[in-house]
Amino acid sequence: MIGIELPTLNTNDSSYTLVEWLVPDGSSIEGEEPLALVETSKASEEIESTGPGILHVLVGGGQDCRPGQTIAYLFESADERDSYRASAAAPAATSAPPGAELSITKAARALADRHGVSEAELRGLGRTVIRTADVEALVRRAASEPASPERQLSKQQRTVGAVVTESMRTVPAAAAYAKVDVGQAEELARQLSERTGSFVSLPVLLIKAVARRHAAHPLMFAALTDDGAVRESERAHVGVTMDAGRGLYTPVVHDAAELSSDRIADLLTGFRSKAFRGTFQSAELTGANIMVAPHTTEGMVLATPIVFPGQTCVISIGAVDDQVLLDAQGTPRTHRFVHLGLVYDHRVVNGRDAMALLKDVKEELETPVALG
Repeated sequence: MIGIELPTLNTNDSSYTLVEWLVPDGSSIEGEEPLALVETSKASEEIESTGPGILHVLVGGGQDCRPGQTIAYLFESADERDSYRASAAAPAATSAPPGAELSITKAARALADRHGVSEAELRGLGRTVIRTADVEALVRRAASEPASPERQLSKQQRTVGAVVTESMRTVPAAAAYAKVDVGQAEELARQLSERTGSFVSLPVLLIKAVARRHAAHPLMFAALTDDGAVRESERAHVGVTMDAGRGLYTPVVHDAAELSSDRIADLLTGFRSKAFRGTFQSAELTGANIMVAPHTTEGMVLATPIVFPGQTCVISIGAVDDQVLLDAQGTPRTHRFVHLGLVYDHRVVNGRDAMALLKDVKEELETPVALG
């Protein structure tokens, strides 16, 4: 008998959700192959078998599990599995002695999950074996009590909260802002979209513009180490904040300076789909050394995001704001502006450096020939 333990998939989480088993309980496993899909607060990962055997599932689909927990066994033969099942099904005392391990039938577990009954509540019954009748009694009792006005935050939002708290605790942030005329950039985005069939937008061009300035502004892509040194990066890996209603994600456009704008656009389109479904892989969410935060909802012209721990700055882009200005001849003309917000770690970056990066990105967007 070989135990399949759940590895640590996200150091920020103390528990994960086992979404589904990819092979049925009792299946014959030939070797290393995907067995289960597990969801952390940031991504979905496949758990593989450690070798051949007969699969015996211990944690059902939809249940929470923790790093290091044994979620299944692999038996050498069906007879060995049957012997284990027979011993596990042996009658147990209905009253739990101190320190006894809790056993919950599969049907009872499913009913408890459906009604949000916690394991602590089940343990409070004082039994070693929990059956559906026990869960039903707890559900009836809860239904007779007044409803609580409290609302639990999702695991994803709790993770976001932890990152924000760490940022506010450790990063002495400062900010600078720039007003950018994006008329030419919008026209370039339109042309690229028509020519390539990709959805090229202002955030796409901003990612490209930021990445192109990596060599000129290495501190903006650096990380402050524990000993007070600065670790610079060889390439620009641009993270993008994204929320499609399932929580905040920060997928990464790796080596963005080497990608065309339409390729970046295709990546963002795929990221949005994964953000909606919550199906990111860990590799898609790691490695960012700078962040871009789009706040392009109509009417939202200015935003001040947080600096993510391990990075030194983040750049936001607001929605387009139309303004009428007089040209040199006194003729009124409409201009299309956005505001860029740069928030930076003042331990590493000074105001002069921040304004220099903003100035360069502003020039990239106002004369965007190199972004095509």
